[in-house]
Amino acid sequence: MKRILTLLSLVPLTGLFSCSDEYEFFPYEPERPEVQEQTLLEYDFLADGPEAMADFSNVENSGSCAIESRGLAFDGTGDAAVYLGMDRRITFEERVTRVRLSLFEDTCFGLHWLGRDGKGGSLFTVDAVAGTLNIHTYGDEDRIASSVHFTVENGHVYILEAVKSFRGNTFTITDESTGATASVATVSELDSGAGGNTVEQNEFKGGRQNNIFGLRRLSGKSPFIKSVEISAAASSGPLMYITGDSVTEGDCVSEEDRFGKVMASWLDGKVVFSAQSGSTVEGLKARIANEVPVLHPKFVMVTTGTDGSCTRDDLVGLVELIRSYDAIPVLNRIPVKNDGSSTAINETIASVCEELGVASCRFDLATAYDGEDTSRQNTEFFSSDYVHPNEDGHYAMAKRLFDIPSILLYAK
Repeated sequence: MKRILTLLSLVPLTGLFSCSDEYEFFPYEPERPEVQEQTLLEYDFLADGPEAMADFSNVENSGSCAIESRGLAFDGTGDAAVYLGMDRRITFEERVTRVRLSLFEDTCFGLHWLGRDGKGGSLFTVDAVAGTLNIHTYGDEDRIASSVHFTVENGHVYILEAVKSFRGNTFTITDESTGATASVATVSELDSGAGGNTVEQNEFKGGRQNNIFGLRRLSGKSPFIKSVEISAAASSGPLMYITGDSVTEGDCVSEEDRFGKVMASWLDGKVVFSAQSGSTVEGLKARIANEVPVLHPKFVMVTTGTDGSCTRDDLVGLVELIRSYDAIPVLNRIPVKNDGSSTAINETIASVCEELGVASCRFDLATAYDGEDTSRQNTEFFSSDYVHPNEDGHYAMAKRLFDIPSILLYAK
């Protein structure tokens, strides 16, 4: 018979307890930590002038931009699009992007969060000619997923606020002079298909955790952009920052079923997320460098290797970077892959963990055939692509949190 344990009953076993499938762990509803905005990146084009352009570059080369007395402006004639991209990387899951700018009666302007390859992504636009505020369909900017009417007053200063919250998006505009405001939102959907383990991501609608921010003048008179701010919406000093690729982002499962969310329920909710599909070690390092120094987590949990590029030197550099921010690294083994390629990757991860004294959650055992044979995948724990764990797989992985029982010392 399986025994039911709660987090509190596990605390006296710290240092002695090892994870076993003989135990069932049930999440409880944690107290929600107080959330506050913490600025990750900030650019003031009025105060700092050209210095504020250091992290931006012209992506499409279809025009140019310059700092004027009223702010950053794009040149070009007619409907020539100009796209200015930011060279820094952010994928924090609960983030707010604010742009303060002047708009005009024929301006069509957008905020863009692109994928790691600089394509697709989430596009938020304000179209003064059509009189609409829009969120475009993920990966297809010619389609609009959601829209609301809003009248732009010629020359007024506005605040555009794009909020990404897991796969949901909210886009708000506010007129500084009149207080007039409008907001539009989208959420993603899961399509259960034929049932069983065939749950697939049917429609993201802009909800991917894209990491490249951009400003797009699409047509009409250029706005004058006065400032840009990107903030994390998080509790101060979270216990754990979880990052990784699509396994961590949670492809094919709902938000609450992800292993990180289940772990958070055992850690009093003191967990934040920053994951993106396709991430490799280099991408993770770029995002960690922008986010961890601001958030000051106690632990940084990384799950990487499913997408390859996971050498010993890669992992050693990653561990050293995390420790340079006075955080404790946790380097998880990856779920068992159907083609057997996970074995060599997990051997490398295990070797680095032993060499550097790094904790690791055994996601390989959690998803292995009979919970032991890590060369064979337990297919019942995976979606139909046999790469991404399903709800049961994520739950089995979450239980491996107790491979590092010392984390319980910090949970209360």
